[in-house]
Amino acid sequence: MKRTTILLFTVLLIFTACTRQHVNTTTSNTIKVGVFDKNGDSPFCITDAMEALKIDKDIAPRVISAADIMMGNTEDIDVYLFPGGSGSSEAASLGEKGRQRIIDLVKKQGKGIVGICAGAYLLTGTENYTFLNLSGYKAIDVEHDHRGHGLSTFSLTQEGEKIFPELADREISYCQYYEGPVMVPVTNNESKYTKLATMLSDVHTIEGTPANMTNNKPFITINEIGKGKTASVVGHPECTPGMRWMIPRLVRVVANKKIISYDNNVVKPDLYHQEILFTKEQQAKYRLAKKQLCKSKEEKLKAMQELADMSAWSAKKLIPPMLRDQDFEVRLLAAKLTVQLERTDAINDVKATILNESDKRHKKLLEKELNQLQSLYGKHSQ
Repeated sequence: MKRTTILLFTVLLIFTACTRQHVNTTTSNTIKVGVFDKNGDSPFCITDAMEALKIDKDIAPRVISAADIMMGNTEDIDVYLFPGGSGSSEAASLGEKGRQRIIDLVKKQGKGIVGICAGAYLLTGTENYTFLNLSGYKAIDVEHDHRGHGLSTFSLTQEGEKIFPELADREISYCQYYEGPVMVPVTNNESKYTKLATMLSDVHTIEGTPANMTNNKPFITINEIGKGKTASVVGHPECTPGMRWMIPRLVRVVANKKIISYDNNVVKPDLYHQEILFTKEQQAKYRLAKKQLCKSKEEKLKAMQELADMSAWSAKKLIPPMLRDQDFEVRLLAAKLTVQLERTDAINDVKATILNESDKRHKKLLEKELNQLQSLYGKHSQ
């Protein structure tokens, strides 16, 4: 009987140890990030943020909701990330109590926040909006939010060069922009804000929007308020190939963690050499390319390359489905461009394409692209 009891106890200990080992996948160096899931009608902004965070091997991201915050399910979170979409939708989803909970988490508990585009709006103290007032800035010219988009230009300040030394020797860097906030400092503010980057592009491609509004305005900022820190990003580095690493870097800053370097396969600021704003002419080229995705093989190949080369915002949605085209040349180019666009969220799409290939040579060519795509993750994030 004693032997049976001892045996059962031993098995229980082993089972418990194995279970704990399976559940506890984080370490003391892990930075837990909650990506807010109610951002209007832009689910890709959530995906983009999640995938960018996975570049850093020590960041453990997960999607969270206002209900999670109010139920105490995010107590372990170090940094809250509010992605692009709609700042008003994010504020409304949080509600009064949720917004106050976030404010208290930053000021009293020292939590960090990263706001991207709409998330940067949410962090402002803009008049007549129920925002968080945690960035030290307010948004102006809100009535012309629908001002345009494209590959924009920015430059770092001296403080920004300390945070992003990989860009310190560049006078101009490039990043996707999509109708982000025009920010100016709030006067008589309790916080300590620092501008890390200045936007250079003058975006007013939509008829009726004023010129000289976005240029020379803050592009990336850091703010110390209470015990915590916030970071605001007007553009979208999280979906800009070669620049996505900037988001996990900012997470480390607001979490008061050591800055680490990232591999050269994700730090690629030299991919771009010119601003590409979506003027009427550029929009016409985009619409034509989009239509050609349903035509001949040659037209599909040409259109896919053009969409990638023009840094079209929707390329991330239009190109991965071409992995399921009937023609192998189209599928292969789709795989190559999926790597070029750093769409790690499409890894399973590439895997499915390989699984359904009957030609061994075709499989090998696609597997090469898959390996490159998977290498964009931090080694602990796959």
